[in-house]
Amino acid sequence: MMNLQQLKYFLTTVELGSLNKAAKALYISQPALTKQLARLERDLGCRLLIRKTTGIELTDAGGYLYEKACSILQQVQQTVEGMKQYAQTPQLRIGALPSLASYYLSGFIHKLEDSKEFRVDITILDTTRELISMMEEDRLDLAFVQDFAGHDRFHTIHLFIDPYIAILPASHPLVRETPLSFQRLVKEKMVIYKDPCDIRTSFRRHCNELGIEPSTVLELDFNDSILTFVSKGYGVSFVPSLVAEHMYDPSIVVREIEIDSFSRTVDVVFQSKFEPYIHQLLHSTEHEKRHKVGFAEDSNQRPEYYLLKNKIY
Repeated sequence: MMNLQQLKYFLTTVELGSLNKAAKALYISQPALTKQLARLERDLGCRLLIRKTTGIELTDAGGYLYEKACSILQQVQQTVEGMKQYAQTPQLRIGALPSLASYYLSGFIHKLEDSKEFRVDITILDTTRELISMMEEDRLDLAFVQDFAGHDRFHTIHLFIDPYIAILPASHPLVRETPLSFQRLVKEKMVIYKDPCDIRTSFRRHCNELGIEPSTVLELDFNDSILTFVSKGYGVSFVPSLVAEHMYDPSIVVREIEIDSFSRTVDVVFQSKFEPYIHQLLHSTEHEKRHKVGFAEDSNQRPEYYLLKNKIY
C-alpha cells in the first residue's frame, strides 16, 4: 500500500525530471529511490514513469497520480499546520453558573481569545457545588461561582457583591413602592427556580434568617424563563443585578429590595498555577471597568462595590 513518503519521492522525481537530481534533493541514494518508486508502481499495479536518456517521462497513470499527489500532500501540510494550534496552545477549562456565563464572562472570554494563549472550553452548571466537584476531579481549571466559602486546594478571588433585584409585572401595585420591602415581596405570589439552584439557596437562607415563609406558586426548571412567567402575571420574583441590567421587557418593572444583605458574592475559584494570569485578565474585562473593580491584596477580603443603580431603573 502506498504511503506519503512514496508520494513525496514520486512528486520530487517528476518535478526535478531526473532520478539522480531527485535522490540528491531527498538525501537518499539513487538505488534506494528507484526501489521505492518500483514498489509504488507495484502497489498501484501500473507503470508511472518511463526512464529515458534525457530524464523521465510520465505515463498517463503517472500524470493522474502526479495531479492527485500534489493535492494530497498540500492537504497534509495544511493539516499539520492547523494541528500546531492544538499542540502549542493549552486548553483552559472554565466552569460557570448560568447567570455568570451569560452576563459576566463575555469580556473575560474575549480577552482570552485575543491573547491566543489558551483554547477555551466552557461548562455551565446550575450549582457551585457541581462546579467545585468538577474542579476536585480535575475536570475544570477555574470556575465562576457564588457565595463560596473557600477550599483548601484552590485559590479564591471574591469579585463583587451582586444584589438581588425584584421583578414585577408592570401593572402590579408594588411597582409604586421604592425601595421594596423584602417582607412585602415574599408575601406575594412568587415564581422561583427549583432546587438545586444557588439563587434558590440564597432566597431560602434569607427567608429563614427573617423567619418568613414565602408564598411560592410556581417553581421552574432553570432552562425556563422566569421573566416570561412574571410578564404574564403569574407572580413576582427576583434576579441578580447582572441579569436585571440586561432586561428590556416593557411588561416587567425592576425594583431595588431594601435589605442590603439580600445579595450574592460572585467568586472565581482556580488552580494556583493560573493566579497571575487570572488577575491580569480579570482586571481588564469590560464588566470590571464598568463596576470600578479593585482587588484586595488579601484574596479572602471581599471588596465592596455594587451595581450602578441608575443603569437599571
